[in-house]
Amino acid sequence: MNDKNKIKKIAFGTDHAAAEVRWQVKDYLISIGYDVEDFGYDGKGSCDYPDYAKKVAQAILDKKAQKGILICGTGIGMCIAANKVKGIIAATAWNEDTAKLAAQHNKADILCLGSRTATFRDICNMARVFLDTEFEQRHQPRITKIKEIEESQL
Repeated sequence: MNDKNKIKKIAFGTDHAAAEVRWQVKDYLISIGYDVEDFGYDGKGSCDYPDYAKKVAQAILDKKAQKGILICGTGIGMCIAANKVKGIIAATAWNEDTAKLAAQHNKADILCLGSRTATFRDICNMARVFLDTEFEQRHQPRITKIKEIEESQL
């Protein structure tokens, strides 16, 4: 169980591009000790990724989850959509270093990953690193400035 930073509950969302890895990634997250609230696409054909990004972001804002993992084709679309939800910081990662820095320096609530740009193993490793990494408080002044920008946009 991940006791390092006490993250236990995560929101997880996918679109149609992540259909092939959805269940494997979810099973992996459960196997390493996370309680996973699954908002992933369960249909056939294509879907609209903003719908799933919004569900995961809302679960975090409602405190039903502490962090989120979103997977689409590249991670970019999910990231853009999640960042439109006031109060959320989402980041796209392409390796373990960027996943770690998203948590450590950027205080990201949600990590966005690409099923077409990373292997299943890479997705799992990036998710684990993100969830296991604590935010370094020395970066809080920058996060405060980001929140101030968000608040100024009415």
